[in-house]
Amino acid sequence: MQPRISTNTNLVAFSRNGKRTMDQLIPLYARNGYEVLDLNFCEMMNPASILNGPDAWEYIDRLRALRDEHGLEYIQAHAPYPRDYAALDTAGRKASDEAVLRSMEFASALGIPHIVVHPIRGTARDNAAYFSSLLERQETPIVIAIENMETRGEIWDADTLIEITEALSPMAGICLDTGHAHMAGADIPDFIRTAGSRLIGLHAADNNGKEDQHLLPGFGTIEWERVMEALKESYGGYLNYECMFFSGHLPQLLSGEIISLSLSIGRWLLSL
Repeated sequence: MQPRISTNTNLVAFSRNGKRTMDQLIPLYARNGYEVLDLNFCEMMNPASILNGPDAWEYIDRLRALRDEHGLEYIQAHAPYPRDYAALDTAGRKASDEAVLRSMEFASALGIPHIVVHPIRGTARDNAAYFSSLLERQETPIVIAIENMETRGEIWDADTLIEITEALSPMAGICLDTGHAHMAGADIPDFIRTAGSRLIGLHAADNNGKEDQHLLPGFGTIEWERVMEALKESYGGYLNYECMFFSGHLPQLLSGEIISLSLSIGRWLLSL
C-alpha cells in the first residue's frame, strides 16, 4: 500500500453555504495538505453541469492547469451512473452510455490511470457484456475499476467481481468501497485478500452498517485495524477517501479544519 492519502473531490463539497465544484475545491485541498486527488465526474449526473455542455473541455483544461499549478496527482476518477441501468429504456441507456464514455475520455485526457464504474443490476455475465460494450466504444482507452455495491441484490462480493474483471482483462480491475461492503455484511479483510492484485481502487468510508453515510473512518462501526492490515498485505494503491455529506450542516469557513482532520485520520490509519 502506498503511504499516501488521497481524497475524492467531494470531501468538503457540501456545506450550509451550498455545493462547490471540483475547480473550486482543488486549490482548497492543495492548500491544506493534499497532494493526491480522486476526481468526481458524478458531477455529470446534474444536467446543468458544465461537463455536459459545450464548454466541458475548457473545464477539463482548467482541472489540468490546477493540477500542474499545485503539483498534484490525479490518481482515480468516478464515472456517472444511472440508479438502475436495467430499468432504463433504449434512449435512457444510450444517454447513460454516452455520459460514462465521455467521463472516461475526460479521465484519460487528464492522465488518470483508471476510472471507477458501478456494476449494473444483473449477473456477472450481464455485467461483462455491458462493460465489454463500453470498452469497445471508448475512444481513448482507460482501465475501469468496478465497484462493489451495498446490497446483496446487486454485485457486492469479491468472487463475482473477479469473474467480471477476468472476462474484461486487462482493461478492468476492482474498486473496494468499504462503506458498501460494511452495509452488505461482507468481511472486508476477506474481500481484500480475495480480490488480491485485482484490487486497483479504493473508496475508504465509514458508516453504521445500515446507511451509506460516507463518514470519515472512525466515525462509524468498521473495524479499521483489520481492514488496514489486509490493505497493507494485498493492495498497492493509495488510501483514498470517498467521504462527503457528513459536514453538510457546517459553514465553509471550517473546511480547512475538516481537511486537516481527514489527513490526521489518514496518518493514523497508515500507522496501524
